[in-house]
Amino acid sequence: MSIYSRLIIFAFLLLTAGPLLSQVKVEVTDGTISEYNLAVSPVHTSEKELNELSSNITKAMEMAFNLTGFFNVLDSRSFLEKPQTKVNEIDFKTWMNVSAKGLIKGYLKGGAKPELELYFFDVAEGKKILQKTYKASPKMLKKAAYRFVNELVYLLTGEEMTFMFSRIAFVEKKKGMYSIITMDFDGSNKKIVHSSKKILLLPEWSADGKKIFFTSYEKNNPNLYSIDVRSKRIRLVSSYEGLNTSATAHPDGKNIALRLSKDGNAELYMLDTVSGKLKRLTRNMAIDTAPSFSPDGKEIAFVSNRSGNPHIYRVWTNNTSRVERLTVQGKYNQDPDYSPDGKYIAFTGRDEFYNFDIFIFNISTRVISRVTQKQSKNETPSFSPDSKLLVFSSNRKGHNAIYLSNVKGDKQVMVYYGNGEAITPAWSPQVIK
Repeated sequence: MSIYSRLIIFAFLLLTAGPLLSQVKVEVTDGTISEYNLAVSPVHTSEKELNELSSNITKAMEMAFNLTGFFNVLDSRSFLEKPQTKVNEIDFKTWMNVSAKGLIKGYLKGGAKPELELYFFDVAEGKKILQKTYKASPKMLKKAAYRFVNELVYLLTGEEMTFMFSRIAFVEKKKGMYSIITMDFDGSNKKIVHSSKKILLLPEWSADGKKIFFTSYEKNNPNLYSIDVRSKRIRLVSSYEGLNTSATAHPDGKNIALRLSKDGNAELYMLDTVSGKLKRLTRNMAIDTAPSFSPDGKEIAFVSNRSGNPHIYRVWTNNTSRVERLTVQGKYNQDPDYSPDGKYIAFTGRDEFYNFDIFIFNISTRVISRVTQKQSKNETPSFSPDSKLLVFSSNRKGHNAIYLSNVKGDKQVMVYYGNGEAITPAWSPQVIK
């Protein structure tokens, strides 16, 4: 959408939906809208062959609205009005009776390219605020519904939610096979990028989102490779003797940071993937590992046990003698990941009960907040490209699966549960179209 078109829509909303916008705006507190109850009426279709698609679209919107942290999505079992009710026949009193402040209505029609109509209403005013019609393949209609969610959230709050148009990579170990898998943020559109009987470790996206770096033991040494997500072409990136692991992409698209043990100890290095030029970043008798670039590429968060136990540190790339310890709480902190907005570092920490959980370090305030607690083992967090959500691995359902959470931790959902162990997820660094 052009800036001009967005301004026109926003001006229209100011004229037609002033009470709703002002109500929503004043209730935004710490990234949430207190008690804004949203009803998502099940998308209606009169065609049996579209029943599954309409159900999937409804569930997708419910999950997306819930994850934004701005809405309390109401239980559809409480709804008094039938989904097939036409928009000009809506009885807004019935929606007020179930405490809805906002209402989503949807209708799905058939054809070679099904047509999806979506509406948003302010219940108290009985006004239509947003209307969109999408005509696309069944596969693309769910993404169209996400565009509706994103546009509505932006119009009401000014917040962009690009996580809905990104992908997640992870490793799944199943029956002696290792696979690097990518999927849409909600667990759909799963694709196996690479499989091997040899160990595959730590997938990480390139800065442009077109390649994935990973470590493989296929040559009997833990070498670092990259794979083009579309063509599946594999390229050897680093094959020094010993460990070649934990790649993180510099925003310039050319350099990466990684852990090497070629000199006997695990240290951090910067590698120019075009020229092969190598720059050493850390010099310490301790183990330094798990680097993560800041969004401007000037800093790297990493893990070191130089204080005795693993903790989160950062080093400045233009002055490698400048190293700062960030975490002092806890006795075992690992897996740091910079948020794309540069405000936070997510990490895995072991608490006083020896459980691994997800935490967030606020860089400006130095305050640590907890995302997971008493939910079995939770590890390897990775921020969404808009810094709104985290993806991580958890074994709370018996074996490791992939979960999403907002940064507060009060909205969590499982998006992938396979037959194997799904570990070390990494969120794509930008919108994948």
